[in-house]
Amino acid sequence: MALEGEGYPKCSSNDTEEEENFEISAYKKDACRVITFRLVYKEEDLKSNDVIALTFTPEMAHQVFGESESIFGYRNLSIYLNYLHNSCRCFLDINSRGKLESNTMKPDDIEQILDQWLPKNYTTKEDEFIKWIKEEEHDKIYGEILNTIEKDLKTKYHITKNDIKDKEFTEFHARFETFIIWFIDAANFIDLEDHRWNIFYVYEERDNNKTPVGFCTVYMFYAYPSNIRARVSQFFILPSHQRQGIGTMLYETVSKHLRNMEEVIDITVEEPTPALQRIRDLEDCGILHKTLLENQINFSTASWKKIFDLGRQKKIGKRQMRRVYDILSLFYAHDKGPKASEQVLTGIFNRIIEETERESRPSKRFRNVKGIPQPSGIDKSQQIEQELRNYCEDIDPSVKYLQQKLDNWLKMQ
Repeated sequence: MALEGEGYPKCSSNDTEEEENFEISAYKKDACRVITFRLVYKEEDLKSNDVIALTFTPEMAHQVFGESESIFGYRNLSIYLNYLHNSCRCFLDINSRGKLESNTMKPDDIEQILDQWLPKNYTTKEDEFIKWIKEEEHDKIYGEILNTIEKDLKTKYHITKNDIKDKEFTEFHARFETFIIWFIDAANFIDLEDHRWNIFYVYEERDNNKTPVGFCTVYMFYAYPSNIRARVSQFFILPSHQRQGIGTMLYETVSKHLRNMEEVIDITVEEPTPALQRIRDLEDCGILHKTLLENQINFSTASWKKIFDLGRQKKIGKRQMRRVYDILSLFYAHDKGPKASEQVLTGIFNRIIEETERESRPSKRFRNVKGIPQPSGIDKSQQIEQELRNYCEDIDPSVKYLQQKLDNWLKMQ
């Protein structure tokens, strides 16, 4: 005879804990998976997911929801951040099929968390947003148009320079720049009271609609005695419009505008992304190559100093100029065979050695001071080789891009 309960598994405390953990995990959502941005042109766009190009999801959410990038307390959660395509007025639409009811754990207050990161005066009421759609100006453009590029018969792009003293524009920009928190790590909103900021926008014109799809901010630093050092700070294209050459159009126009300003002595970029760095490399390499042709200077035989002087005249910063020089050296060496490329790499290697030794060498005034570390004589070849490898990997995409797109440069010489 079997004892009562014999042969049947008992419900242990571990089983109960596992069930509770499983239940709790059902209420924990990845913010980047449940949030969707939508550009809205007409009322029908609110209910349609057919126009995939006008919807996109965030790349990051840690600045909003913490390092875990998670939202707690809801089942089947979906959050739509609907932005009117021209004015960027926003409708926050939160939906779920269940909310955690517990005496010990509370669901996240999603609206409160999002409040500081959304455009001012956003709405949570669909009927109010529909009213805004009907009031929307579909062809509004701020600023002075610097450049217009026709992509095809239906699409144009307008690049503008904006007056930061224009209150209506700064209110618009404050709405549009809320996108960057979700796509640029450690992004900050700029101080729109500081008139040293220059802001450039790119608008897409299609079917009588003009839509801002990206912007670039440039800070104008004072340089003695009456000059300016221009530093590109933020550079952003909406994910729905990336990989279409729009970023290149924007950067080339901004770069040309800054180079044409007599008081600007150089142009730098603050922590460029790999994509922006490639755009920048291509732009600067193209400018330098054109300058060499105009001055009938052969890159391969010209001195390093002469090339750098030409780069400085074109307002390429010192660090970027070194990079441009290396990229062009590898680019031109490519058709001459492996030995030519090896010579270029040897030159880069020797320069890195010199830079490493210079950085590790104490200045003369501190060389004999007690407590200041002195050169140890330790072989740093492995460190230098690693730095060379990292640097070459960094510039390699730009070299290959030149080889793919600009091989005709050599034919022009």
